[in-house]
Amino acid sequence: MRKHKKVWTAVFLAAVLGMAVLGGCGAKKPQLPVKTEEVQVRIPGMEGEVRLAYLSDLHIIAMSDQVSEADAATVEGRIGWAAYEGTSSAEQWPGWVDTLNGSGAQMILFGGDMVDFASEENLRILQSGMEGLKKPWMYIRADHDAEPFYLSGVSKEDSTSYQNRIGAQEDVFVSEFPDFVIVGWNNSTSKLTPAGMERIRGAADTGKPLILLTHVPIDPVADTSLSDASRAVFQDRALVWGFGDCYYKPDDSPEGAATRELLEMIYSPDSPFTEILCGHLHLTWDGMVSEHVHQHVFSAAFDRTMGIITVSGEETP
Repeated sequence: MRKHKKVWTAVFLAAVLGMAVLGGCGAKKPQLPVKTEEVQVRIPGMEGEVRLAYLSDLHIIAMSDQVSEADAATVEGRIGWAAYEGTSSAEQWPGWVDTLNGSGAQMILFGGDMVDFASEENLRILQSGMEGLKKPWMYIRADHDAEPFYLSGVSKEDSTSYQNRIGAQEDVFVSEFPDFVIVGWNNSTSKLTPAGMERIRGAADTGKPLILLTHVPIDPVADTSLSDASRAVFQDRALVWGFGDCYYKPDDSPEGAATRELLEMIYSPDSPFTEILCGHLHLTWDGMVSEHVHQHVFSAAFDRTMGIITVSGEETP
């Protein structure tokens, strides 16, 4: 059966990279380490391999005239919060683009919260790097990507228009490979739309194994370690999607019904899903969501962490 696979994960220090200062006339920041979390997805019968790179939770943040006077101090604090050894997330981003281009990945997956709030300046910085990527990419948004937090005179519609300059958004993105399909749940900090669920059904109808890209993790059915880890960090909240004591759970709305259908599809013994890739919690977790579906939660890019996913028919030595 295609859903039986072995997945291993390693975390190690990779090569360092030079960081260009935005607008700094070619000046360089000190080189910073990159921590790489490696995940293997095995699809029996697959020939060759596909290498994917993953990045999320960079929280690019820069001060701009759109930031309200009342929130300026908060934003300054968040710039420091998302910095690594004094290098802000905005300053890190050009170096991340170089790293992703040099990763050997055939596709780059962005798992959400790439910006800290949806200001024109934050999204301009993100867009400038996206335009330098040399491989196809999929970018699912989350609440920080979409919301005009801390801004004055900027509507949700304005923020959406800034995001759309990077690329048109869909409820669910689909990228089909010869042996598997990646489905990206856009805005998974909100419930799935019925149209998005229809896209997922269509992907499942291909008969190929599905890899789910989501910002918010899925609650494992028989393992509390993920929700326990979230509660320890996020004020006793299990910031995962599920049916139990979770922060994110379906309701009786049409969107809630679509989300329930997706969760039931994931948990089903004959689930079309084989792997879930996600972030959101700013910590690393690796394990089984169900007997057949594996999940890896990647730590935050602002903490210098990226993922490398190898999809192949055989276990990599």
